[in-house]
Amino acid sequence: MKTSTETVSAFTAKTHLSGLLKEVQKGNLYIVTLRGKPIAKIIPYTDELKEDSIEVALQNLNTIRQKTKGKVDIRSMIIEGRKH
Repeated sequence: MKTSTETVSAFTAKTHLSGLLKEVQKGNLYIVTLRGKPIAKIIPYTDELKEDSIEVALQNLNTIRQKTKGKVDIRSMIIEGRKH
């Protein structure tokens, strides 16, 4: 199975979706852009949850927990996030 990544505009993806999906079945990957900026990926579907990806996520959470010292005010973090 070959794997290649191509970039397509949102308009092209909309217009040629069935063809893109057939290519995805063959192993191709597509990055969809809107006004030149990447917004989505079209990749083959997989039903498997990879254990190593779960382990990596848990390790990342533990790293964040270790970096966070003291009491955390979630409300202030939410408000700060909305400013950006």
